[in-house]
Amino acid sequence: MPSLKQITTKIKSVKGTRRIMSAMKLIAAVKLQRAQSMLKAYRPYSDAYQDVVFNVAGKLEAEDHPLLRRPEEKNNLHVVFLTSDRGLCGSFNAGLIRNMAAFLDGATKEFNNIKLSFIGRRGKDNFSDSDFETGNYYTGVDDKNYGSTSKKLATVLTDEFKEGEADEIVIAYNYFKSALIQEMTFEKVLPLEFEASEETEDASDYIFEPEKAKIVDSILPKYIQIRIERAINESMTSEHAARMTAMENATKNADDVIKKLTLQYNKTRQAMITTELMDIVNGTEAQKKGGNY
Repeated sequence: MPSLKQITTKIKSVKGTRRIMSAMKLIAAVKLQRAQSMLKAYRPYSDAYQDVVFNVAGKLEAEDHPLLRRPEEKNNLHVVFLTSDRGLCGSFNAGLIRNMAAFLDGATKEFNNIKLSFIGRRGKDNFSDSDFETGNYYTGVDDKNYGSTSKKLATVLTDEFKEGEADEIVIAYNYFKSALIQEMTFEKVLPLEFEASEETEDASDYIFEPEKAKIVDSILPKYIQIRIERAINESMTSEHAARMTAMENATKNADDVIKKLTLQYNKTRQAMITTELMDIVNGTEAQKKGGNY
């Protein structure tokens, strides 16, 4: 049975851990609120931009721009995998990595070559020893520099697709649904996949000013950048939500451990007091018997 000093030391240690977990939960909650507001403001913009791109692309031919290329054979796949740099966010990274591994198992049957680019250290560390080709790697991406990171990566991806080095480009990330629910998403950004609606087919052609080539050359690469920015926003918000939930659960678990240790302390102390009282009573009884004898 542990001594009172050992139990007291454990209680102090757990209380210290609980304070850290509680502070991290509050920090994650503040970051989640800010990231969620930014995401809600960005979603309508990215969706509207996608509608514009699909409407314009639906009126163009594959010869009008290299990004409209429709590969006849899909040999090269480039996947951009988004995870976090840090842990302490529950099953956020573990779920992403597990689903990514399953996706790659299926992709190897369809593509001859697969390249992986990473945003976040956890994904890179997990697949660094794999047989897949490694592309670009970005760490330390946050709400201040995600725009520049998206622009750099979008340039790399569009150049690869134009030159035929990539036949399909997929972004893998956690889609934010709520503070408790994040869904793994595999979004194909190139080649463009859209279905012309009846409204689009019946509508008159766009009038391009100044030139169709300049406008298309501007909006198509920008579309790739916006989809990457959207994915980063979704991933960051999901990470903050997962960390807040994990720290809340850790705080509750610490409270349970403190209660159990406190109960154990009280029982141990009571047992020691009882033992001392029994020794006193036995000693008193022994003296009485000795005196009578």
